[in-house]
Amino acid sequence: MKLALCIVLMLISAKECDKNKTELSNNVVSSETTTEISERKMQDSTRITYQASTRGFFMRIWFEGDSVMISKDYNLKEVNRYAFPQEEKETFLKLLSEIDETNLPELKAPTSAHRYDGAQMAWLEITKDEEVYKTNIFDHGKPPKAIYELVEKILSIKTMLENQ
Repeated sequence: MKLALCIVLMLISAKECDKNKTELSNNVVSSETTTEISERKMQDSTRITYQASTRGFFMRIWFEGDSVMISKDYNLKEVNRYAFPQEEKETFLKLLSEIDETNLPELKAPTSAHRYDGAQMAWLEITKDEEVYKTNIFDHGKPPKAIYELVEKILSIKTMLENQ
């Protein structure tokens, strides 16, 4: 009985080894394909959100992968989804790469009119692999210097997509 059990276990483990070898050989893909997949995962796991609001105004723009979503609805029930134009995406990603997202919470707003309803309050948030980096509130249209170009690009992309 023990001998039969040992033989069965050896056959099962040998079969599992063959199965693992087959999976490994099937998973050996060119390094380009693996790199492309990891870049896609990296881009898919990154989300950039810009929001501006006040009592009578709301705007949220967020970027995920190849999509740009824009909503002017506080409840986000009406969301317009647009394809992210490739040439704009390249410029956007270049500007994004120049920002150290870990410093976002320390950025100081150049003006503070949002504190007395003199301007819409706005913030920028970057989410990478479940890590969330968010600025302090600043005046819409007057972001901190470190993110000024990125915010301007976000607003220009919004205008361009809505005018299409």
